[in-house]
This record gives sequence, C-alpha cells and structure tokens, in this order.
Amino acid sequence: MANNKIQLSASLYSLSSYYIKEIFSLEECLKAIRDYGFHGIEIVAAQMVPEYPSPSDKWLGEFKELMVKYDLKPVCYSAYIDYGIRSDRDLNTEEIIQFTVNDMIYAKKAGFGLVRTQHSITPEIYERMIPYCEKLDMKLAIEMHHPHHPHVPVWEKYLEFMNTKGKGYLGVVPDFGIFQLRPHKLLVERLKKAGFREDRLEKVLELHSSRAPLGEAMKLDLNHLEAEFTGSIYEKFNPINIDELAALIPVTPYIHGKFYYLENGDMDECIPYDRILPKLAELGYEGYIAAEYEGHHFNMEIDVPEQLKRYVALCNKYL
Repeated sequence: MANNKIQLSASLYSLSSYYIKEIFSLEECLKAIRDYGFHGIEIVAAQMVPEYPSPSDKWLGEFKELMVKYDLKPVCYSAYIDYGIRSDRDLNTEEIIQFTVNDMIYAKKAGFGLVRTQHSITPEIYERMIPYCEKLDMKLAIEMHHPHHPHVPVWEKYLEFMNTKGKGYLGVVPDFGIFQLRPHKLLVERLKKAGFREDRLEKVLELHSSRAPLGEAMKLDLNHLEAEFTGSIYEKFNPINIDELAALIPVTPYIHGKFYYLENGDMDECIPYDRILPKLAELGYEGYIAAEYEGHHFNMEIDVPEQLKRYVALCNKYL
C-alpha cells in the first residue's frame, strides 16, 4: 500500500456467515484475513469471544498466541453495553461503568489498545471513563454510525470531551456508512424479491440519485409497500459531506470501512471510496481502516473471501 501511514485491518464480523455456518473456526478466520492481505483485526467480543463478557485468562493467552502465529495486530476489541442483561431492570450508571472497565481490562490482556463502545454510553458516563483509560493506558472510542453525524447534539458533547479532557484516550470511530450514497446491489435485489416492481424501483432510484425530493418520488404510482420502501431509501441514503471528516480525524484512532458488495476491486458504487480515501490521506490520518463487510445481512451465500480480496484491491488503488 502506497500510503504506509494508513493500514488495513479487518473486522472478523466480515466473516460472520462463514463463522456461523462453521465453515471457518476463529483460527481459520484469522489465517484467512492475513492471507487476503490485512495486517490487523477487530474482534466483536459478543460474537467470537467465549464466555464474554468475562473471558478466561487461558483463552486470552491463546488468542495472543494466535496473533503472533499469523502476524496480525490486535487493533480493536468491539464491546457492547447490554442494558438488558438483567430481566428486572436496565443497567444503572455504576454497572455500565464497571462493564466498560471490565471490557478494557480483558481487551488489554488480549493485546488490544482500543475498545470500541457504542453511542448508548451517555456523555456523563463517557466523561467518567477518562481516569480508567489513563490508568489502563487504553483508548475508548465510540462508533459514529448512520444516522448520526458531528452536529447531532450528543455527538457535539462527545467530541468536546474527545478534544479536551479525554484527548489521547477518547475518540470516534467513523463508519463509512455515513457517506453511503445509494442502496447497494444486494438491497436492491431484496426489494425486488419483496415485491417492489422493477420499473417503479428503477424510477425511484433514478430520482433519488438525481437528488429529486422525496415528494416527487411519492407522486409515482406506488403501492403501500413501495411507498414505505421509498421513504426508507430517502431516509437512509442521505450522506453527510465528506468534508466533515476534517473535524473527526484529529480524534479518530480507528475507522470502520463499511461495504456491502463490490463488483470488482476498482470502485464501490454506493460508498465513495474514491473520494474518502484520498481525503483521509490529505487530512493526515494515521491508523487502521477495518474492512467491515455486511453483505451477509442480505445474502448469506456471497463469496466473502472474494469480497475481502476486492476490498484490499480497492483500498490499494486509492491509497
């Protein structure tokens, strides 16, 4: 890769369909990721860490050995705040703090320097995590996922902490889905199977791509289901400006490279990697971009290894 300040990792979540169907074990996932050309990994702890949220030291030690065996960097430990872990009530503030501290301790034991949490952690709790991050020397970052953007009030508060009190320890993980321009191929195929008439769907997508207002699309001869899907397309595929990255990169330790389907290794028709990746280099980003393939949500039979290889080619092209 030409820009050696930006490196590629992969979220093991990308291989969900292979892992769930037991085509790949965890170790086989790691070997495959390295073979495809990635240098680091993210693990979604709730999916692939046995006994999560309290994995054993034995397993954590074995995981570190696998990282060495396959020459991979453990980049990000993705954790969850499970508010509903109790049947009688939601977790309270002190419990959320303890679960998050525990995640950081286990992540550090496994060799990770970063825990990705979710925006469901409140700004008040997030601020209280700073001393724990300092004591453990761990970063705690929140993923910015659609429909959020830097000007959502809660994100303005998060970013304030990231740039001041928590600088160096708190951060944002931008998900490239916030820049998605249009529905991907697998979603279009699903809409057709659900009953969206092909000629109507093509017209809706044409109007959406030309930035015609939703009201104009709704004037088409759409049935109730088609109208509902059309509203969803306009709501979901309403990307933020790529220039917004300028406010995020100074507090970005890590990035989620979301994608759903690549026809080849030259272009993503839905997420403008051809503009995003050069912008990251221009802004001086240094760190990992994690391939996050999510096409399995729409078709579990896709050749995921081929998709990940195309992703490496795509990133190499624009970096």
